[in-house]
Amino acid sequence: MAESVRRLFLALWPTDADRPWLAALAAHIAGARRVRDDHLHLTLVFLGATSAVQQAAYSAALADVSVPALELRLDRCGYWPQPRILWLGCSQTPPELLALVADVQQRLRGCGFIPERRAFQAHITLARQFPGPAPIQQLATPLHWSVRELALVESLRQEGAACYQVLRRWSA
Repeated sequence: MAESVRRLFLALWPTDADRPWLAALAAHIAGARRVRDDHLHLTLVFLGATSAVQQAAYSAALADVSVPALELRLDRCGYWPQPRILWLGCSQTPPELLALVADVQQRLRGCGFIPERRAFQAHITLARQFPGPAPIQQLATPLHWSVRELALVESLRQEGAACYQVLRRWSA
């Protein structure tokens, strides 16, 4: 019998108080093609297909991870034409966020995880299959997100669409 795997990622996850303003911005900028409100997040590390043994090793490696209190200044939008992604991000990624990503990746490497080769780019996907280009480049009024937790999230398929379920949280 084949071992079951879960499609996992680590993300900064908005609180219920933060989600409405992120959703309002997504609705304003992305329109009907936007990501579901309850799916808005900032991926730190994509783990991909993960076995139960790998998940246990990752959880042990991250057991005492320190999540700093982060203030993200979300002030720009961009568009990646190949995957047709409209995103919201920071003109300057806070050094504390880069340090958190490096720490998490280092911990996971000890479990055999191989990080992506491309450099980390902090972004929140606002829309998929977006026709492009980004309707605006800079936000007139930057949004400030006080990040307070890291989440381990599973990506599931339900009725042909992605659905996210938070499995574990680490608080700042």
